[in-house]
Amino acid sequence: MKRIFSILYLILGFTAPSVAQQKKPNIILILADDLGYSDLGAYGSEIETPNLDRLASEGLRLQEFYNNSICAPTRASLLTGQYQHKAGVGYFSNDLGLPAYQGYINQESLTIAEVLKENGYNTITSGKWHVSGKGTSLPWQRGFDLVFPKDEKSSDSGAPGFKGKTDSLGYPLPEAYATNVINHHALLFLDQVKDDKKPFFLYLAHTAPHWPLVALPQDIAKYKGKYNQGWETIRQERYERQKQLGLIAPDTKLSVRDEDIYDWDRLSFDQRQLWAEKMEVYAAMVDRLDQSIGQLIQKLKDNGQLDNTLIVFLSDNGAPAEDLVKWHHGARVNTGSVGTLGSYESQSKNWSYASNTPYKSFKDYTYEGGINTPFIAWFPNRIPANAIKLGVGHVIDLAPTFYALAGVKYPKIYHGLNPNVLKGKSLLPVLFTEVNQIDRPEGLFWERAGNRAARIGKWKLISTWPSYKWELYNLEVDPTEIKDVASQNHDIVSQLSQAYFRWAKENGVVDFAELEDREPASMKEFRKSKMQEIAAPAFRF
Repeated sequence: MKRIFSILYLILGFTAPSVAQQKKPNIILILADDLGYSDLGAYGSEIETPNLDRLASEGLRLQEFYNNSICAPTRASLLTGQYQHKAGVGYFSNDLGLPAYQGYINQESLTIAEVLKENGYNTITSGKWHVSGKGTSLPWQRGFDLVFPKDEKSSDSGAPGFKGKTDSLGYPLPEAYATNVINHHALLFLDQVKDDKKPFFLYLAHTAPHWPLVALPQDIAKYKGKYNQGWETIRQERYERQKQLGLIAPDTKLSVRDEDIYDWDRLSFDQRQLWAEKMEVYAAMVDRLDQSIGQLIQKLKDNGQLDNTLIVFLSDNGAPAEDLVKWHHGARVNTGSVGTLGSYESQSKNWSYASNTPYKSFKDYTYEGGINTPFIAWFPNRIPANAIKLGVGHVIDLAPTFYALAGVKYPKIYHGLNPNVLKGKSLLPVLFTEVNQIDRPEGLFWERAGNRAARIGKWKLISTWPSYKWELYNLEVDPTEIKDVASQNHDIVSQLSQAYFRWAKENGVVDFAELEDREPASMKEFRKSKMQEIAAPAFRF
C-alpha cells in the first residue's frame, strides 16, 4: 500500500510525505469580504500584506478565480459546491418566495462541514455566515462543531455586530475590533482540537475590508499620506507591478475608466484629504486582516498543525461601488470621523476602481472586476513554490477539491436526502501538477439581480440589467473587456446564450423582471442610486 501511495505522489508531482503526514490533511478556508483583485502585495498592491505574500511566494496564485459577484450567493456556492440558485441563495440573503431565491442554503445542498464531519473531521467556523434564514441553515445545523458567533441573529444578518469599547477618539480597542475577535476565536478553537487525532476543517470568514470603514489607529497611521496622489496614480502603479509579477501579460491594457469616477485633479485640497483618509482606513483594514493571518500561521506552527495543512485564501467578490453617503441614509447616520466606530463610510467606486485593477467594474456586476478576485493556495511539500497559473477556477470547485484531498466521497444519500450533484471540479491537478487550468467545456455561468454572464473557453458573454443586450469579449486577447465583439461573432453569441439559458433552466433562475416586485426596498434604493449615477456622470468637484 505504501508503494502505491509513493507512486501516486510521484505521478502528481510532489514529494512523498512521511508516515506522520499520510494522515488526512487539515484544511483552512479563509474568506475576505469585498477585497479587490489588486489589494494584496502579491497581486500588485502597496498595502503591507507580508503574511499573505509569504503564502503566495511559497504556494500558488491563480490569475482567474471566480465568485458570484456578491456576498451571500458566493458563500452559498463556496460552502456547498453548487451554483447559488441551486443552493437556494440566487439573489441575496433575502427570501423572494421561490426555492432558488429563499435566501438560505437548502437541505439538498450539503455543506463542506457536513461531508467532512461524516468522514472524521473536526469542523470549525469563526466569523461571517450570511446563508441562514428563518432559524434554519445556521452553522451548527449544517455540520460545524465549533462555531463563533453562536448567535442566531448574528448568523442571519451576515456579520457579527462587534461594538465593544472605544478609545477617547472613538476608535475601537484592539480586543473589540472585529478582525481580531474573529481570529481570536479561531485560534482558541485550534487549541481546543490540537491534541485530537482527527483532522480539522476551519472556515475562517472575515468581515474585513467590507464597509463601514473602521480600523485601529495604529494601523491607519502606517498609511498616512500614502494615498494623496489619488486613485488614478495608485491604479497605474498597481498595474505596472502586476505586469512585473507576471499576473497579467505585458500587453494587457487597463480597463476603460467609468465615466462617473471623479477627476482627482479637479478636487479641492480638503476634498482630496477626505478621500485619501478613506483609503488609508481601507488599507489599514487589509493590513490588520493580514496580521491576523500571520497569527494564525504562528498558532498552527506552535500547535504542530502547520505542515499537514492546506490553506486557501480568497475574496467573496470584487471591491464595491457602494457609496454610503448617498445610499442607505449614510449621511444621516454618520456620527464620527472615518475610521471610528461612529463613521458610516465606504471607499466608494472611486477607490474600488483602483482596488479592482486592471479589471472593469465592481461587486454586483459580472464583468471581471466584480467576479475575479485573488486566490492563494499553500501546502508545504505539496504545492510548488511561487507558482502563478491561469486556473479559471470558481468557488463551486472548492468543495470537490477538498473532498478529493481528504479522500472522501460525496454521498449519494445523506440522512435520507438525495443531495444535489456537485457541479464544480477538483482543482488538485492545478494545485499539485503542471496543469495550468481546469478543463471545463461546459463553461461557467452567472446571474445576479438580472446581471448575466457565460464563459466557455476564451469567450465571455455578458448583459447588464436592465438591458438584455449581449456583449461578447475574447478574454484571451482582451481580459479587461474593452472591445465588445458581439456584432462580429453572432454564432458565438448564439452558442453561449443557448448554454446560458440551459443552465438557467437547470438551476431555477428566473428572469429578474419577474422578481423586481419581490426585491427589498433597500436594495431597490441601492440599484436606483447606481443607475442615477450612471445616467448622470457629469458630476465633478
